[in-house]
Amino acid sequence: MQSELDFKEQNMGTQQYIKALLAEISKGLYEKDNILALSLLCAISGESLFLLGPPGTAKSEVARRLKLIFKNASSFEYLMSRFSTPDEIFGPVSIQKLKSEDTYERKVDGFLPSATIVFLDEIWKAGPAIQNSLLTVINERIYQNGTHTIQLPMKCLIAASNELPAEDEGLEALWDRFLVRVVSNCIEDERTFYKMLTMADMPIISIPDNLLLTSELYTSWQKGAKSVGVSTDILSVISAIRKALTAASKEENVDPFDYYISDRRWRKNINLLRTSAFLNDRTSIDYSDIILLIHSLWNKVSCIESILNIVTASIFADINSIADSIDVAYEKELKRNTEADSEEETSAFKKFNYFYLALKDHPKGKCFFFESDYKYVPKQGDCPAVMYFDENLRCYVIRKYDNYARAFGTSGKQNVTMVKISKYNGALLIDGIPYQIVRNSSEISSQEQSSKEGELMFVSPLVSQAEMAINALHKRWEFIKSSQNIFVSKNDLKLVGKTEMSLEKRLKVLLAKSKNL
Repeated sequence: MQSELDFKEQNMGTQQYIKALLAEISKGLYEKDNILALSLLCAISGESLFLLGPPGTAKSEVARRLKLIFKNASSFEYLMSRFSTPDEIFGPVSIQKLKSEDTYERKVDGFLPSATIVFLDEIWKAGPAIQNSLLTVINERIYQNGTHTIQLPMKCLIAASNELPAEDEGLEALWDRFLVRVVSNCIEDERTFYKMLTMADMPIISIPDNLLLTSELYTSWQKGAKSVGVSTDILSVISAIRKALTAASKEENVDPFDYYISDRRWRKNINLLRTSAFLNDRTSIDYSDIILLIHSLWNKVSCIESILNIVTASIFADINSIADSIDVAYEKELKRNTEADSEEETSAFKKFNYFYLALKDHPKGKCFFFESDYKYVPKQGDCPAVMYFDENLRCYVIRKYDNYARAFGTSGKQNVTMVKISKYNGALLIDGIPYQIVRNSSEISSQEQSSKEGELMFVSPLVSQAEMAINALHKRWEFIKSSQNIFVSKNDLKLVGKTEMSLEKRLKVLLAKSKNL
């Protein structure tokens, strides 16, 4: 018999061991790697899995292959209907016991109470008698057989359906028992689809004996997962998710229970994340484990997109809070500068080509603004302007958009775009970002002169905060990508990446604004 010691002697880490198992059971099963990985995670953490998807998307095959991982395992598989009886699921009543001992017991061998892995298809079609028994089966892993309580050997119950439980039919408690919920779709990638079509036969899966998961090793893994730490940073992310769920539940035309997560369910989620960390050879939960919550927090299909956004945003919630504080501080500083600003005299600005003022550090390069337009640009609020590339000047030009500008027209101009402008403190704000206007040499500040001479220029606290936030964002994203969490799919990572890119863009805008204050 394989022992935990034998496992250690293989010189293979837990993560490598899991990868080896998943590589074996995923052969010939396309685009189901992540579902197989999540089913194994559920089995080790003692949770149940629900697969939502149309027929023919390998939902039952996932359960059959999961069973192959465990040594001396047995399975039970059943397609539910409204005519299904408890006898078909839990075993027939023993007539002999009933006659000889006047005891109502079932013969459970070969049925759900004796199985290691259970797969129940179309679970919502089962009657109340079956569903009520499943509540304790899933949650407590026990079955009351007559006067005896059976401790079930079940490692994981996988249920499937092409629909969610109907509302107002008393199915909420059973639905809540399935911690992890995954959508199982048809093959999306066309090349992978061709491989599936041209595959001769489904490969026969045979797990090597040295990889089979024994009861001893299974128990040691569950024990090890309980010792995984939960840092204050991770708890802060969980709090951010809870607050976002509460906010979502209060939105208009939303049923509050669509975003309801019970305390029991949160405890189960933490256990799931601990197991993920342990199986990835870590001693504490990290940000990559948090991504798994996108599969365990949604209650309705209509909520999935919101849950995706909530979880991915919460991973960077602390950095987003810094961005919020920078934004507020910037607006206060901008207002202070605007209120203190006296009427700008264009004579203080350097003229270019007789008619233009020049903007410093514009991302498009050389950029002019009509001097005659400047006094008509408001300090409070925005006004429309047109920006275009002028071939004669070989640069971009911005003009206040009014009746005169309409008469002037932009026909024949290149790269014409509409922008919003306002002014303050010797700068022109374009779509909210300030750009200093080039001044006459006699007006150059001592700070600018010192900078020209190579001396250090003062950096505002807002600039420092924005730069530190961007660095922290990059560092966290790189950490998540490098963690190589075996239970996080490439698609899940892409979702986090989109959130990271959006926050980075926001921080860079704030950095540009702060530099021009």
